[in-house]
Amino acid sequence: MSWWKFGWAMFLVPLMAFAAPVPADPELLGRAQDWLQTGQGRTAYGLLEPHEAELAGLPAYDYLLGQAALAAKEPTRAALAFERCLAVEPLNGTCRLGMARAHIALSEVDSARIELGIISRSAPPEPVQDAVAHYLGLLSSTRKANDDRRLSSYLEVGIGYDSNINSATSVSDMALPVFGGAVFRLSREGRKQSSGFNRAAFNLRYSAPLAEDWRYLLETNIAGTGNWTTQDYNNIVSDVSAGLVRQADRHQLSARVLAQHYALGGHTYRNTVGVLGQYAYTVTDRSEFSAFAQASRLSYPDQSLRNANRYTGGVSWSQAFANDRAVAYGSVYGGWEETRSSAAPRDYAYRFSGVRAGGLYLFTPRIKLEVGVGAERRMNKGKDLLFQTRRRETLYDAFLGLDYSINRKLSLRPQYRFSHSDANTPLRDFQRHVFTVNLRYELF
Repeated sequence: MSWWKFGWAMFLVPLMAFAAPVPADPELLGRAQDWLQTGQGRTAYGLLEPHEAELAGLPAYDYLLGQAALAAKEPTRAALAFERCLAVEPLNGTCRLGMARAHIALSEVDSARIELGIISRSAPPEPVQDAVAHYLGLLSSTRKANDDRRLSSYLEVGIGYDSNINSATSVSDMALPVFGGAVFRLSREGRKQSSGFNRAAFNLRYSAPLAEDWRYLLETNIAGTGNWTTQDYNNIVSDVSAGLVRQADRHQLSARVLAQHYALGGHTYRNTVGVLGQYAYTVTDRSEFSAFAQASRLSYPDQSLRNANRYTGGVSWSQAFANDRAVAYGSVYGGWEETRSSAAPRDYAYRFSGVRAGGLYLFTPRIKLEVGVGAERRMNKGKDLLFQTRRRETLYDAFLGLDYSINRKLSLRPQYRFSHSDANTPLRDFQRHVFTVNLRYELF
């Protein structure tokens, strides 16, 4: 018997009544269950809620408290109780169904669909299948009633350490072929600098139906980093995007207009505008193929010779495993960047290609691990003036992050990022390590 079926074997009729032996106060749980079965949910909630401090974490107690909270019109308290239940027993189907009901009560349609989808894939007994179908019907009604408008936002603050805030080489002396191989010493500003830093970020997303099968999307982000040792490399990145999405069965098409402003050291460094088109196809319930194409216009107010157009295209595949507790992805991409000025040095233009892979694993409903690695090969078109050769470099990067949900709104996110440029010109050869601890709060 599978773990899921073991969980469903404990699912009694009526569907919302459940009891299991617990090591603490079975009489209390029995009385609460009796109140629930007679339709006195608020009474059951009043009986259970005072014991939360001592019994929270016992799945049988948390399940009953969640059901009572739903009956007492306290969906937020219900969600917290079911969350604790699933943290201890991730395969507890009855708690997952309760969590889906809490999401419905909170009008969190997408989250409810995810929970019900997990239940459906576990091949539950027929009564449970009927319950899932019933709640999916409620979700459809909810979508129609609120026009399925979606708004989400978060605020994130963090502290960290960066071993190379200026992405510079660590060597102090180098020979320059343009001067016959004479050796020059780099200034302190030209070598890598390390620093602790503070960061803050804000995100806002909005989506709403436009017509049948069509939606429009709006998203904005702003993030800033302040270094402790110098202000020269402090940065603020702000971007906004707007677009349309069309969903037709397993196919999804989207198109967006993008704009970004990048400020460095208190001055505008680069402005970017562009368009992005993407196609996604749901191959199975657990796998998806996608392809994208993007065109961008880059402008550097203080370095106009670097103004360029950039074109990128690629494909990716994502796959879910382990009862949807793990997701892996891989992608390949390529493109080129062309300067817009005929006076610009030819080595400002280059072609590139890259690969990326990564994934995430959900250890518990509260703990998620994310990993990612990538490599990008760049080949410049002209010779580098100082080194009298065509620049070639391979950029490697890796990411490791842990997401711990303190509660439904607040999460702690320690992260590590590594980047390395392996270049045939010493000025472009560097390594960088960035450690960050972020605290994110979901505003709504």
